[in-house]
Amino acid sequence: MGALSKYNPGTVVEWNHLQPYDHPHKVLNFVFWAFRPCIDGFRHCRNVISVDGTHMYTKYKHKLLIAVTLDANNQVLPLAFALVDEENYESWHWFLGNVARHVTRGCSGVCLISDRHAGITSAVQDLPDFRPPLGVHRFCLRHVCSNFNSRFKNIHLKDLCWEAGIQHQVSKFNATMEAIKTNNAAAFTYLSNIPKEKWSLAHDGGWRRGIMTTNMSECINGVLKGARRLPITAIVEMSFQRCVQYFIQRRARSDKMLEKNQPWTDYAYSKFDMWSKKSIEHRVVRFDQRDKTASVATGGRPGRQHHVQAVNISTRDCTCGKFTIFGIPCSHVICAAKWFGLNPAQLVQPWFTLSEYVNTYDGRFYPIHDE
Repeated sequence: MGALSKYNPGTVVEWNHLQPYDHPHKVLNFVFWAFRPCIDGFRHCRNVISVDGTHMYTKYKHKLLIAVTLDANNQVLPLAFALVDEENYESWHWFLGNVARHVTRGCSGVCLISDRHAGITSAVQDLPDFRPPLGVHRFCLRHVCSNFNSRFKNIHLKDLCWEAGIQHQVSKFNATMEAIKTNNAAAFTYLSNIPKEKWSLAHDGGWRRGIMTTNMSECINGVLKGARRLPITAIVEMSFQRCVQYFIQRRARSDKMLEKNQPWTDYAYSKFDMWSKKSIEHRVVRFDQRDKTASVATGGRPGRQHHVQAVNISTRDCTCGKFTIFGIPCSHVICAAKWFGLNPAQLVQPWFTLSEYVNTYDGRFYPIHDE
């Protein structure tokens, strides 16, 4: 671990021991590490962090905790790792405290996504970085649905729970909740007791940027699965090598995007392109030139019901909810922007720009020499 920070300046390593530091037999309790290029890369990503824990296969039975984010191309960027003895309040408070101190420090408006582990929920209450007004804590929708299904054991209700969580509009969320209530009043009460903003996209306020699950952190867990039988130093080295490979691969990918002169990453471009094509079917039915507000009617396709969405270009808002949630102009906003003679491409949030993607992977890793 010493060589890691020696040859890669800025890399953070924190230790915590069960025994006092002057005790002749130190027993490892917690160890935390985060690589400087990943920490710097987070400054160019959406302020959303997913955390998760998984068990080790060694005789010590430690747990591996991971914090990750998504880059401008919607790819996982590992941010921090820790080995702890158990998943509880103490270990999660220590880990998340280090994440706040070393990774998200200076970043306002961070959204933390996790499962509903009691240790995480309790730890967040004592960490202002992940509580309003500095940040928020959200639940993984997949875990909410899994817990919901464990209680009521009904696949149809589970599907409705998921449908309610991913709705962009409050009216559609309410309609789905009513369907749950009709099927099972107790199930409705169960979900109603969970704060809506914690698991519902329609009530999130845009904090989670459309990211509904902890799948991104579980993805890294899967990548490191082969290391979970190895000694601690081997696990650290494998996490190091994995991050190095991510940076190499994504620099190469950014070069290809630069050759195409794309303004944004492939992920943002595909979403913008999809909604641009859809906007052709819309039309502006009412507008106010001064306030840059408009009512946009959808469709015209045979068999499709017409809907009207209210767009406010000045506040970057649309009643469909997608613009606020994803940071990319929805089809209604694109239609309205063109009506006002504006370039809708200029409304894409800056964290999707190709320059941000390039800067995310601008940091350097250096070889670790044997000592």
